[in-house]
Amino acid sequence: MSDEAAVDAAQYETIRMFPDYVRTVLWLDQPIHYDRTGLSSELVKELEVWEQSYYDSLTDDIAWKSAGHAHAYTVEGARLAACVAAEAGPRFVVEFDSYEDGAETVYARTKSPALNAAAEASFIRLQEEWIAEDQRVADLLAESNGSWTAYAPLSGRTFTPDLRSEHSEEHN
Repeated sequence: MSDEAAVDAAQYETIRMFPDYVRTVLWLDQPIHYDRTGLSSELVKELEVWEQSYYDSLTDDIAWKSAGHAHAYTVEGARLAACVAAEAGPRFVVEFDSYEDGAETVYARTKSPALNAAAEASFIRLQEEWIAEDQRVADLLAESNGSWTAYAPLSGRTFTPDLRSEHSEEHN
């Protein structure tokens, strides 16, 4: 990946693309299920087949069965990233960071209008929802003077999480 590509990618909304056992390969801040993307059914099918081929290319120890499997995964992933970018439109860059050793990160973005207006509108809506949720959480954090309280339903305990220590302040 060149520095120019990284800077270019930072100017646009990023859709990340990678398999991770959640029945989708598309991510914003969390997995995006295909029924929320507006992508064409043909492209969704290709993404599903690619994801399954990834799992089929791994040993039980989650290693590549062969270098050929890894390379085929990378080549098809780069092609599909470009397809997603073409449907989503120029506002988005699709980032595909292959699990193949030595493969460069792919940043796919079209400069042409979206090939799929429904996909473009869906990704814009999803991005706006993500931004709104981030703002809601920031507002809650500000209202709480920067502290969080968590509830453990099995024990009935309420506590203040603190990632810096093994123990956190408990409230009964």
